[in-house]
Formats: sequence, structure tokens, C-alpha cells
Amino acid sequence: MELIALFDFDGTLIKKDSMVLFFLRYFKISLRNMPKLARLFYETIKYFLKVYSQKQFKEIYINLILRSSRYKDRNELFDDFSDFLLGLIFESAKKKISEFNNNGYKTILQSASPDLYLKKVGRELGFSELICTKMVYGNNRVAVSSLNCYGKNKIKMLLQRHEGDKVDWKRSYCYSDSESDRKLLSLFGNPYIVNNARFGKKAPEFRSVMWK
Repeated sequence: MELIALFDFDGTLIKKDSMVLFFLRYFKISLRNMPKLARLFYETIKYFLKVYSQKQFKEIYINLILRSSRYKDRNELFDDFSDFLLGLIFESAKKKISEFNNNGYKTILQSASPDLYLKKVGRELGFSELICTKMVYGNNRVAVSSLNCYGKNKIKMLLQRHEGDKVDWKRSYCYSDSESDRKLLSLFGNPYIVNNARFGKKAPEFRSVMWK
């Protein structure tokens, strides 16, 4: 049977949220871009008021940042961001990924963040597979082309690729910092909460680890 070691990305392999880092790194603050910044704040408020789904907001958010950036070549921008994120990966996480690969596990990077920059990250870290939110270019914008890989969709997308009766769940591992992954963690015989003591107190049935 198949052995899996699954890792979340934001807050698990890196300390912060990659979408926030994407804004901080590429939104160019200027007088010309102030209307875009104002719209970004407005759209963020609408998202928190649940006017938009996370999938819809993700598209709006990324496209506004792309239009404000000094980068004209989107592939160059996402390649640069991938390299930036690779420099933020916890050393503890790198060792774990390598350890599982050496022991015959299928290592999976799963995240709600887009493949636009996670594809290279996953490849460079040696993951066997990437399951995330897929986005495509078209009509001078990017759009989500699949399910938003978040919450219950994470389980759905995982099981679409790895049928339940073909996986040795008891001997498989899952690492996440997020409470939204509670049901995902429950699938695995070895569930670990990473760098989140508050979540660990709420879910003592899971083991907790601190990565640096």
C-alpha cells in the first residue's frame, strides 16, 4: 500500500502567509497605483464580509498586484517569488521532506496557494507531487482553473488522486499549522500540528512540533 507524507505550505514550511508576502514584495506603492491599492482594500473588506468566495478574491487579489508590479514578464515575477520563498523554508522541514523521500514515502505539498509559484518550490524541495489551487493566464489576467484547494476541497482533491483503500493511512503522515486542516489531519495515523501552540491545545489528539 502507498505511504504518504503530506505537508501544508503557508505557516507550515514557511513562517508567514505567502499571499501576504506576495503583496509586500510586488505591489509597487506609487501615486499611479493608489487607486489599485484603494480597490485592494475595498475588495478585501468585501471578502471578509463574505461577498466574495475565497476563490473569487484570490483572482482579484493576484491580478491587482500583477497590474501594479514593475515586472512586465509574469513568468519572471513568479520565478523570482519562488526563489524568494525557497529561502524562507524551515531547515527542520527540509530535513523531514528528505527523510521521507529516502524512506520510500510519496511526499505531497498541498496548499490553497497557487501553482504559479508553488510548482517550482515543490520541485526544488524534492516533493513527489503538488496539489494546490491551479491558475491559468488568459485575456491579460490570471484565473483559478480548478477547485480552490482549501478546507474540505483539500480532502476531495487528495482522495481524487489517492484512493482511500490504496493508502496505508495509519503509517502515513500529515503536517499543518492550520485549524482549517483539522479533518485532513484526522485522515492520517501520524498527524502533526506545526508551530501552532493554540491549535495544539484545542486538538490534543494530534502531536505538536516546532520547526525552525
